[in-house]
Amino acid sequence: MLSRILLVDDEDSVRDSLHAVLARDGYEVLAARSGADGLTIFRQSILPIKLLVTDYNMPRMSGLELARECSRLCWELPVLYVSGSCPDEQLKADLQARRRGFLAKPFRTDDLLRKARELLIDSTAQLSVSL
Repeated sequence: MLSRILLVDDEDSVRDSLHAVLARDGYEVLAARSGADGLTIFRQSILPIKLLVTDYNMPRMSGLELARECSRLCWELPVLYVSGSCPDEQLKADLQARRRGFLAKPFRTDDLLRKARELLIDSTAQLSVSL
C-alpha cells in the first residue's frame, strides 16, 4: 500500500524539491506551505497520513507546534523535522519520543529517503506489536 506523507515547508523551492524526491520514490505526497495549511490538510484527509515531514522553523506555526497538533489527532504519527539550524531545547526534547527524526539542511536525497523509511517501518512495527 502506498504511504501518504504530509510535507510542510514555507519555502517553495525546498517544498517542491522534497515533494519531487518523495513522489519519485513512490510516496503519495500532500504538500502545504504553512503549519496552518498543513493542519487543515491533516484534519481533512480521508485516508490516513503515515508520516509528517515538516520544516522546524516556520512563521506563525512552527513545525513543532504542527507536530503536536497532528499528534493529538493521531498519537502514533511519525514526524521528520528538517531545519537549517541546530535543534533547540524544545526540539531536542521532542526528538526523545519514539517515531521522531531530524535532518539538518542541506541534506542528501538518500538521507531523506532513508530516514523516511526508518520512521515508517518503526511506525508499522509498533502498530503490529500493539495489535
